[in-house]
Amino acid sequence: MNQPLLVTSTQKAGPCLTLAIGAIGAIVVLLLLALPLLSLLPADHVLQVSAYTLTLVGKILCYAIVALALDLVWGYAGLLSLGHGLFFALGGY
Repeated sequence: MNQPLLVTSTQKAGPCLTLAIGAIGAIVVLLLLALPLLSLLPADHVLQVSAYTLTLVGKILCYAIVALALDLVWGYAGLLSLGHGLFFALGGY
């Protein structure tokens, strides 16, 4: 029970890789922020986003937030929190 935690160091990613990951993340965030604005375009416009697409992206983001919260609570703290499921179900209702 009293075994020390083994921490091994790995080689850090270079600055080019971290810059590329940051740039990809920024592009994804900008696209997600632009989706509601693109739905305001006229229906015959090429960049117009349908209401179905917005609803689908919203559901995906909700499930991602719940998965992240459960991963943090259950994985990091080691406790299963049924409150997350309760609040998610109440919000869905």
